[in-house]
Amino acid sequence: MKVLYELWLQSVCNFEPEIVEKAAVLFDGPQNRFSSPELDEQRLSRNGVPKDISRKISDGKYLELAEDIEEYCKQNHIRVITQDSDEYPKLLCHINTPPRILFAKGEKLNLNDGVSVSVVGSRKPTPGGKSVARQLGKDLGQNGITVVSGMAEGIDGEAHKGALEAGGKTVAVLAGSVDAIYPKSNEKLYYEILKNGTVISERPPGAVVKPYFYQQRNRIVVGLSQGTVVVEGKEKSGTAITARLALENNRDVFAVPGSLLNWQSELPNILASDGAIIVDKISRVSEYYRETRPDLFENKKNESKKREKLSGLSAEDEKILNFVIECGGVSSSEEMLEKTGIAPNVLSSRLTILCIRGILGQESGNRYVLLKY
Repeated sequence: MKVLYELWLQSVCNFEPEIVEKAAVLFDGPQNRFSSPELDEQRLSRNGVPKDISRKISDGKYLELAEDIEEYCKQNHIRVITQDSDEYPKLLCHINTPPRILFAKGEKLNLNDGVSVSVVGSRKPTPGGKSVARQLGKDLGQNGITVVSGMAEGIDGEAHKGALEAGGKTVAVLAGSVDAIYPKSNEKLYYEILKNGTVISERPPGAVVKPYFYQQRNRIVVGLSQGTVVVEGKEKSGTAITARLALENNRDVFAVPGSLLNWQSELPNILASDGAIIVDKISRVSEYYRETRPDLFENKKNESKKREKLSGLSAEDEKILNFVIECGGVSSSEEMLEKTGIAPNVLSSRLTILCIRGILGQESGNRYVLLKY
């Protein structure tokens, strides 16, 4: 119901973040059954919601549209992430106009227990700028830092590629739908990201991209990251807007300085003179966060250990663990035998292996407890 309610609200408001935010404060939640006689056009208009939007509140076709979007997403493996989902990045809650929903494809977003850094810059960088962006992405990936960018040509794409080459994680934030590849030149990169990262957007499937979507997208790129690295760009450009958004949302801003004769170094040079953290070597950004946020790196280390312990589980192992979790983290072998349908000899051997691997612990009375790891 929560997802359907959010999709309905978005549909009524044309998926415009600022209008959604204004309309949402007048609703108590999905218990209103998607409309309320108290929410008349005057109240909505007084809160800054355009009249043509407020008239849609009682139109049933927008609930049908929301149902169609939800069904399409289910059939096409697109996750709809709401703000109360565990997958929703907490950092996004602290930006101006945080998205109420995100559409996602690929791996589950895992940005709440580690460092994420956005790398941005010109769509037409110099060869040196491309090399720096790729090496930065690689260094960040090697250090367990998630690389965030917009999957555009140029700096964005190179940063994603560097992270993937290092076996790291990367998140691509699209201005359009997550199932519409743009630019087409990055089609191969798109599918590589789906295998080893996540593609997200606040726009629904089938959305026709408008120029201002990119600026709205950039606030999400910034919002997903503790810091933003500006590699190349002009003083007046989309990259400059992204840098400004990072400053406005109290994010760290890094600048890769360049030659005064390189017009693409105009923006990072200005940012550096205004107090941005200067990237004087490829490892500067990862070193900065290792020094300032060691707690997040420890979380990543623990997460890595957890993944290592859970790798290679058999179907029986997963069935056992799921049952123990359902039982509140502790269960007896007798209960497992009765409820899981696993043969006694197989259950005994798998429980022994799970205990050896430190995933389960054995207590008296043939009781097994899920260990914290």
